[in-house]
Amino acid sequence: MKLLEKILFATDFSQAADSALQMAMFAAKAFDSEILLIHVMPELHDSAVTLDQVKKASAKRLENIQAHIRNQGIQVLEPIVAVGTPFDQIIQCGDRRDVNVIMIGSGQKAREEKFRLGMTAERLIRRASKPVWVVKSDAPPMVKKILCPVDFSDPSRRALDNALHLSRNFQAEVAVLTVIEPLSSIYRATAHRAAKAEEQTWFQQQESAFESFVRDFDFDSVSWTKALRHGRPHQEILTAVREGKFDLLIMGSEGRTGLARILLGSVAEKVVREIPCSIITVKSEHAIRLRQETEIADIEARFKRGQELLQKGFLREALHEFELVTAQAMLYAPAWEGLAAAHKRLGHEGESKRYTEMAKHIRRTLWQQRVEAEIRAHHPLRGKKR
Repeated sequence: MKLLEKILFATDFSQAADSALQMAMFAAKAFDSEILLIHVMPELHDSAVTLDQVKKASAKRLENIQAHIRNQGIQVLEPIVAVGTPFDQIIQCGDRRDVNVIMIGSGQKAREEKFRLGMTAERLIRRASKPVWVVKSDAPPMVKKILCPVDFSDPSRRALDNALHLSRNFQAEVAVLTVIEPLSSIYRATAHRAAKAEEQTWFQQQESAFESFVRDFDFDSVSWTKALRHGRPHQEILTAVREGKFDLLIMGSEGRTGLARILLGSVAEKVVREIPCSIITVKSEHAIRLRQETEIADIEARFKRGQELLQKGFLREALHEFELVTAQAMLYAPAWEGLAAAHKRLGHEGESKRYTEMAKHIRRTLWQQRVEAEIRAHHPLRGKKR
């Protein structure tokens, strides 16, 4: 079962790319992923150096990186040297090879200056449909604290889903944050001034929506907290990152307006410009995707797959496996217990209780049959002729 099957790692051979490579290997080890290396060269016009010479030199450097990755026991695919506009070639490669995530370094910073997001990374975030993981320069290859801001949109729902899966594999803490923007800020363009009671009602509605939103997610085996802030979303997110010293920020790159692909100024883009820590942006696709291997005929192997899916938080997929087991072997009590556990985590208390009772009944029946068989086997009259 592969959850993060393929990482497309884009390198320009800079120091920032070296930091990103360490993170790519960290993630690949945690998820048993493959790494696909790509370097994009600009087209050379009227240059004294031939394109072929530069391609050969770039290919050699990629081969050295490939050997280094393999020495770490990580699967790495044949490197790619492309020619053209970097972000365009990277996006095309990611789509063609159906990668889970595109990983790239954030860019360099001059002494005493703020980090500045590199042009290629910024364009990838804006234009790629694949999740983009931007690794902050000099960030250590570890993820212990994850921040996931949500605004109840579909992209933020996908972001939180991915944050939970990453948390389980990295054994990282997750903080779920929502920021309530005052009505006075929202209505600024209309010159409407919200009354105090109107603001209070708005805050209460958003707090209730936040509680309802998080109830839809399975936080089993995840160390997590939730936080609510008031103010301008991008400012509060940046403050939360600094105060909480988070290693990774995961957020949907389209918010309520849905204009993040077209216009600058979305919350996600305002945040990533300052690259407060390493960031994963999620749009229409998940970084963590369940890709099942071949069909399983053996009952115990299928049950084991169901347990693994349950552990990883794929509850409905686990239900499907356990249901197939019970269809093949109705007296296989562990599968009924698996169904009960999955339904409980989905909030289906009635079904969970029913399947728990079924498992108990099967175990009692099988125990009684075993006892009776033992009694018959050791009865003093067994085998005597009448």
